[in-house]
Amino acid sequence: MRGKKIIVGVTGGIACYKAVGLVSFLKKSGHDVQVVMTENAARFVAPLTFRAVSRRPVCSEAFAPGDAPVPHIALVEDAALFVLAPATANTIAKLANGLADNILTTSFLAAQCPKLLVPAMNANMYANKLTQINLQKLRDSGCVLIEPETGYLACGTQGTGRYPDNQVIVRKIDELLGLTEKLRGKKILITGGGTREPLDSVRVLANNSSGKMGLALAEAAEQAGADVVYIDASAYDVQGLQEKIAEHFAAVDVLIMAAAVADYRAARVSPVKIKSGQERLTIELTKTADLLKYFAGQRKGQYLVGFALESTALRENAEKKLKEKGLDLIVANAVSALGSNESTAILLDKHGKIETLELLPKIKVAEKIMERIAADMHG
Repeated sequence: MRGKKIIVGVTGGIACYKAVGLVSFLKKSGHDVQVVMTENAARFVAPLTFRAVSRRPVCSEAFAPGDAPVPHIALVEDAALFVLAPATANTIAKLANGLADNILTTSFLAAQCPKLLVPAMNANMYANKLTQINLQKLRDSGCVLIEPETGYLACGTQGTGRYPDNQVIVRKIDELLGLTEKLRGKKILITGGGTREPLDSVRVLANNSSGKMGLALAEAAEQAGADVVYIDASAYDVQGLQEKIAEHFAAVDVLIMAAAVADYRAARVSPVKIKSGQERLTIELTKTADLLKYFAGQRKGQYLVGFALESTALRENAEKKLKEKGLDLIVANAVSALGSNESTAILLDKHGKIETLELLPKIKVAEKIMERIAADMHG
């Protein structure tokens, strides 16, 4: 449930000493924590302190020495979350307007993972209209904000701008990482990989599915607290996969058919290996069973998720498949996603809601799918 890579950005406010406790807690929870500091933050708390609690070197320079990769790109490539705590008015203004003049702002803008901001500053600075406009810009761009608390501030006044308790931040981090177990108590059956239809005693009719999406879905479902049954379709032909799914279907709450199921099989399977001496070989193919449509007809309250892999007219074909098969949700992606670690996907549900996910790691796509399933199942 733990073990995520989290970037913690620390800016130059008096509250940055409190971020030491946040980093320490995240590290003790099993996360891989990378601290990124601005120059001003290092004047409040020495980088060595953060290095001690994170057990990693602190990044505070915009350029790497020698042949090392550019830090702001390398830092965020596999990050699950970017937390900015505390976030000063100055850094908030920079990010809201796309400015990148240090390692923290450049890495923040380069990151594709979810982003959490914890503003902390003087009450008048926080209430200033320009600050509020900048905060709204960041919200509109997809950032999640934790509102500062009201109380005694370091400047000696009372007001709103106080850094919140670290446990409030940790709870929000768990929520964003899917660690709040939104699917606890749910049983999810996931198929992945591609089926293999026999042609003779040796050869099979197969496809190029890598199974990466199915495995990412299984990981995301487990992170969300679900009880997961995973079926590797590469061990079955379509009929065998149907039988295997049927063993579990009545007991599950959700069926996710990420497997690439063969549309055709050999009309006649040779009991012996077909000789290779022929110049031409004709094999008659016949249609296989439509597993999604079959189980849609068998279901008793189960939530069904299908996938549409298309070369053209991605959305149109996915909408048609969604309706024809009676699905709750369909994930449409292009053929170019086969074998890749990243995917651009379109999520469409039976209520007409559409969400486009632009070139994300497959685990991130899987997490988005789990969020949609949880939201739909909990009303």
